[in-house]
Amino acid sequence: MKQTGLSLGGGSLRGVAHIGALKELVDQGISITHIAGTSAGAVVGGLYACGVQPEMMKNIVQQLSVRRYLDFALNRKGMLKGDRIYQSLLNWTEGRHFSDLDIPFAVICVDLISGEMMVIDSGEVAMAIRASMSIPGIFSPVEMNDRLLVDGYVLNNNPADIVRKMGAKNVTSVRVRSTNPHYPTNLLSVVNRYIDIASQKNTDRCLEQYTDLLIDIDLQDIGRFAVKSLERSITLGQYETKKILRHHEDKMNRENVIYMDDWLNRRQG
Repeated sequence: MKQTGLSLGGGSLRGVAHIGALKELVDQGISITHIAGTSAGAVVGGLYACGVQPEMMKNIVQQLSVRRYLDFALNRKGMLKGDRIYQSLLNWTEGRHFSDLDIPFAVICVDLISGEMMVIDSGEVAMAIRASMSIPGIFSPVEMNDRLLVDGYVLNNNPADIVRKMGAKNVTSVRVRSTNPHYPTNLLSVVNRYIDIASQKNTDRCLEQYTDLLIDIDLQDIGRFAVKSLERSITLGQYETKKILRHHEDKMNRENVIYMDDWLNRRQG
């Protein structure tokens, strides 16, 4: 597998594990033909489509100051305006539009007006990413073309189907999750867990139908907003990806082996 389309899912801050996965894919000489992402996956996928390499993304994360992006706006539709993170996205993407990209890229959002999933693949990349990372209640939604856009998590958290529709012959999906969810202890955690369950069922069905290779990154004890675990998440993302790619290559090599008995049977047949 030297070429593949790539779908990247959400995961809040622990979604930086996508950086490690992407770095390993690049290091293995795998060319990314198409990218679609939701939430954190939209951030990492969008930056890469704009030419930002995984090593540079790691540097961005290492210098990240969460407090810098706390532009509170309790009188609006979210706790944070999101203007500061948008300005950073605009800087990192150098103001590129989708039409400027060498790698076809798409962003997944949900429109709160229609209740439909939206696939954004035109216009300004930074604004599309900002919309896809608008976790309801935390970031204010993004108004775009008479739509009110938020994180696409509930409808399509890992858009392998979109990557396939974009024209990718092979689809690799990176899923960042925790198989050791914390016991809900308050209202917010109960609501989050409820949404997680619904999203997981939709995601599993999509991946089963459209993904050729699943890179499953289980961060176990790392929470959604664990700021102190960002670098660890990246490292685990690369480690798990390396392990899965090695296993996939070994499997492909075994399938290509022709044993003597099989060869003789074919000759005799």
